[in-house]
Amino acid sequence: MRRRKRGRERGGRRVTTTVTSPPSSGLSGPVSAVLEADLRSRVRRHGIVVWLDQAGTYSEFVERLQALRADGALPYQVEAFRGSHLALMMALDGVAAGTEKAPLVIHLPGFTEETVRQTPLFELYAAGVRYRKALDTLVTEAASGQVRPDQINSFRAQPGMTLAGADAWLGTLLDGAEGSIGTQLRAKSPTAVLDDLLTGGIIAGQISELDVEDALWERFAAWIGLPPSWRDATLPPSQPRAGDVAFAAASWALCVEYTNDLRRAPASDHLSSAAALPTPVIDTCRTVAAHLREYHAGFYQRTADETEALLADEVEQAQAEDLGAIDTFRFEEDKVLKAALAALGRAAYDQAAEWADPRVEPTSADTSFWLRDDPARQSAWQLVHEAARLGQEITRAGMRIGVSTSADAAIETAMAAYAERGATVDQAHRLLEQRRVALLYPLLPEFETLRARLDGMRRAWREWADAWAREFNALCTAHGFLPGTSHQQRTLFDEVVRPLAQEPGATAYFVVDALRFEMGEELYRQIAGTPATTAALRPRLAELPTVTEVGMNVLAPVARNGRLQVSLASDAGGIKGFQTGEFRVCNPETRKRAMHDRVGGATCSWLTLEEVVSRDTASLKRSVSQARLVVVHSREIDEAGEKGIGPAVFDIALQKLRAAWRVLREAGVRRFVFTSDHGFLLLDGDTAAAQAYGRRIDPQRRHVFSPVAADHAGQVRVALADLRYEGTGTSVVFPESTAVFDTGRRPVDFAHGGNSLQERVIPVLTVVHRTAAGGSGIRYGVTAEAREGVAGMHCIEARVEVLEQQSLDFGSLQEIELAVRVPDAEDVQVELCQTRGRARIAGSAVVAAVGEPFELFFRLSGATDTRTLIEILHPSAVADVVPCVPDARFPVTTMRAPASPAATPPTTSPVASTRWLEQFSDPGIRQVFEHLAVHGAVTENEAAAMLGGPRGLRRFALQFESYAQKAPFVVRIDVVAGVKRYVREGSG
Repeated sequence: MRRRKRGRERGGRRVTTTVTSPPSSGLSGPVSAVLEADLRSRVRRHGIVVWLDQAGTYSEFVERLQALRADGALPYQVEAFRGSHLALMMALDGVAAGTEKAPLVIHLPGFTEETVRQTPLFELYAAGVRYRKALDTLVTEAASGQVRPDQINSFRAQPGMTLAGADAWLGTLLDGAEGSIGTQLRAKSPTAVLDDLLTGGIIAGQISELDVEDALWERFAAWIGLPPSWRDATLPPSQPRAGDVAFAAASWALCVEYTNDLRRAPASDHLSSAAALPTPVIDTCRTVAAHLREYHAGFYQRTADETEALLADEVEQAQAEDLGAIDTFRFEEDKVLKAALAALGRAAYDQAAEWADPRVEPTSADTSFWLRDDPARQSAWQLVHEAARLGQEITRAGMRIGVSTSADAAIETAMAAYAERGATVDQAHRLLEQRRVALLYPLLPEFETLRARLDGMRRAWREWADAWAREFNALCTAHGFLPGTSHQQRTLFDEVVRPLAQEPGATAYFVVDALRFEMGEELYRQIAGTPATTAALRPRLAELPTVTEVGMNVLAPVARNGRLQVSLASDAGGIKGFQTGEFRVCNPETRKRAMHDRVGGATCSWLTLEEVVSRDTASLKRSVSQARLVVVHSREIDEAGEKGIGPAVFDIALQKLRAAWRVLREAGVRRFVFTSDHGFLLLDGDTAAAQAYGRRIDPQRRHVFSPVAADHAGQVRVALADLRYEGTGTSVVFPESTAVFDTGRRPVDFAHGGNSLQERVIPVLTVVHRTAAGGSGIRYGVTAEAREGVAGMHCIEARVEVLEQQSLDFGSLQEIELAVRVPDAEDVQVELCQTRGRARIAGSAVVAAVGEPFELFFRLSGATDTRTLIEILHPSAVADVVPCVPDARFPVTTMRAPASPAATPPTTSPVASTRWLEQFSDPGIRQVFEHLAVHGAVTENEAAAMLGGPRGLRRFALQFESYAQKAPFVVRIDVVAGVKRYVREGSG
């Protein structure tokens, strides 16, 4: 029987209390009723239940069950062993036969798991499910939550306990409260009573009545085992109010949850009794704590912090290893974070990951309560998580490639080892550096320690990368720097691109500057799941040196019989290009010509990545309709790396590549090849030691051409002739590690040109679609508003919603990928930090649930202080999404000094464009802000004249904050000599 009691609505939410009573079974006594309900549940789930009752405690109870079955009041058959196996087997004849398990309970008094094996009943025992229930366990289960734990313990301690005696004992206690407030409370759950106390409900209004207070204490003692000693420690000396009672009960529930989650005995005397509570009582305490975290977060936080103050000895002695999965108290979160940082320091990466994973994984149910409203702490944990992942990947990859210098195909084997093991290390390193740029700010908890640990991970990666680089260079020295033909970059066009381009329709050939193998692998994972699509990723080795003027030109068909006719500026100068037939391939135009000559067709389209993603499908379809080959050229990754902003841009470039793939597929292209000219090293330029080589003007960062065939320690050399370059006797020299040559220029974080696996292994990703892309009739839109930021981060609240549905669509998206950009300032970088609600950050994108609100925390950084608009858009062209530009402007943090000396400050506004004034529909308001932009200040009288008089000025003053958010500068209000002025920040 189920009874529902509805309380009054509080704060827009109706509190509903559901009390479940045991089924009406005709059994006298509450303990027997609980036992029968448990049996009924087992039978419903498993069919045949074999009840082993070694002491024969329940024989009389089973006879009552059989009588009920005979009267038709029981939905399952009950048979019992009464001294004769034959009699029992005959009684079961036909009952347990057939393919389906009949609802059946077989009671075997005096039997155990071992003795039943020696009986004819073993076959039935094996087919069914074993059931055992000790009487003291049954009493605890039946009485927990009904009477106090001390009453349960007292009864269980009595000798000669029987089921009939337990029924009489519990029935007497429950019947004694009939008709009282205690009966009303017993009909509620503890969470419902706490809801009432915290929202000023009926019970809260009666708290001053003595019998109500006593009944509450009696109920909480039964529900959660609340002892009088804890009440005395937490209650004020005066008459307790509803909030005081709620605090005492809630704080004890938190103590029980903490103690049960602890991996050692509690240190605090207050908690000693909590460890001995019955399991159902402990479960109730955990339910109460979870309920408070979910529905009364503010009260939970205050209660936990005040309770923590009562557990000073526990706080002092607790170690992170002692603590369980639930951070009941704030000090647990603090100690675990410090322990995770310490684990990183001693290279215990698995331990650090064990603590970090449940705190950052979006699907984790164990996310700490203390992280929900603390983005700074979330950021710290995300950095710990990424650092631990890098350490784990280094450990898995090992410090050696593991290829013998005497092995056959050693270069190809080393390349395969990097693709399988090493690339994941470099991806983890890149992701850590990306998160470091976005998240590592001084407001983070344990900032100094965290920064030191991240610096330590840079050193750990560098040691690993140096070890692999030295081993790879040794293999190249022994076996040659060129792999077999099928793994060379110079044969890629003829072996991969040209065959695809000979098929009907257009083939898209993406030549991406500095797309290293691990980034190609990420792109592959994002594309591979597309229906009716065959995707394959294979590694090749870039030509040497690994620079754009070599790799980009070799991606065109310039090789003849496996050889390259090189054009050098001089014996010690750089490579200018490669000769093919009657012209030299050295720039995009000549590359396009060489490719077109090789594949034929009416045209060969050459587009930049930005052109592809900014054009509509119809326009692209016209551009590619007559072409066999469409070349898409991207320099975003390399240019961002050279500018020192690579980690902030790498993921955005990958987003654009995916978007270009999608829009070209929509335009009718079904075959794609993605590759690159070379990879790169992501270094720590501030601490990386430069390696000397002759004059500083001689080398490039990672290579130097030398007309002299001389070898030196710490370097490797290869003659260009050994690379099958014709027309030169020059050699090229590289550092044998990941070091850069000393060029006299500023330290770099981004480098290529050398012979490390990170620079040489390039991806060759082929994608073939067997069907055309399908369309969608659903159009989505984004709405967003500015919210108050925290910890130096800006905040917006946003939502993705369906705007219109033009046709039936059974494949509508549950999640939409979003990106944030600054539409009017290309030099401003957006750093996504945290989300709250139904969204998560994935690289440089936000994956948001459709129809669900979420908050996004982010930072803006650039070369100059300004205030700018942001745009929230869908970057990957998966769906039709209308972007959103919130009205508010957000301050940009200056992160680096200007490259050139500062010019004389202008006497007018630093705002170059006045388009932002169009946001103000009122001409008077527009005039006020235009005056501020030009002159820097406007008095109240001047503003009144512009706004049409005192009434317009009052309206302006009331809405001033919302107007000021739309300006690209900060406006403050000054009062000087009784004159009120609106002043632009930075003006005189």
